Amino acid sequence: MAGANTTPFTQEEAAQQALLEKLENDLRGIIGTLLETSIQTYTYAGSQSGESIYNHIKDLSSQLASPSLPPKDLTAALPQEVIAYVSQGRNPDIYTREFVELVQRSNQAAGGRVKAFGDFRDILADKILAAFPELKEDVERVIENTGGPRKK
Repeated sequence: MAGANTTPFTQEEAAQQALLEKLENDLRGIIGTLLETSIQTYTYAGSQSGESIYNHIKDLSSQLASPSLPPKDLTAALPQEVIAYVSQGRNPDIYTREFVELVQRSNQAAGGRVKAFGDFRDILADKILAAFPELKEDVERVIENTGGPRKK
């Protein structure tokens, strides 16, 4: 990933990142073992498959029995909305997509308001200049200071 800055800024952040990576690897291992177990169960073909399933369940048991991460060491915060969403059996990817869409709509609305206020500023400035031409420098300064176009 060229240009991506994934280096933590502090030792605490580095420790948190290491904990998260270890947890992610452990979860990947558990998921892999569950997948292999489900495949062996689906394709059960007698005693050889039974022994393989037994070994996978033993591996899974040992993976689940050895906690890799004390919860007090991990300070990553999850929004309560996400926890509730997942607890209801819903897909967190859908939550993320809905959240992104909500933010996009909000940004579009804010952008529309900014444009409307800018248009109002310009109309008001034109009316003030028509009524009070002697205020031209002040009006242009206000327009420039409020993000309007610079007039020369």
